[in-house]
Amino acid sequence: MERDSTANDLSASRDTQTLAAAWNDLISRLPEDWSDLLVEVELRPEESYEIVASIVSPLNPERCVRRPAFRFRVGHTFGYGAAVSTVNGCLHLLDERGVRGRLRPLNLLAQRRPLETQGPVWRIGGRSL
Repeated sequence: MERDSTANDLSASRDTQTLAAAWNDLISRLPEDWSDLLVEVELRPEESYEIVASIVSPLNPERCVRRPAFRFRVGHTFGYGAAVSTVNGCLHLLDERGVRGRLRPLNLLAQRRPLETQGPVWRIGGRSL
């Protein structure tokens, strides 16, 4: 099953939440059988993207074009992407540095039983992620 955050209860974080709190809130609302998640973090325009990129490099982020944001994939128990604990740690480091932004889930896959795969390929803006 694929879920799009614009069509369900997996909405963007609130402005008052830290990134780590928004992440923990999101994870708590996912179905138990989720496997793959695509997440975007939009930063405030004044944030130093270079510092942020060095902190979140373990997530293998992709920089968004024309705006201060990045996307990354998360794997739950299998598949391709950062581990939930790695995401949590990176977002805590951003919070400690005072980096603020909005966390938004873009896509979620659940009820998957892969045979031998690294995970799904999502097409966004004509590009494969």
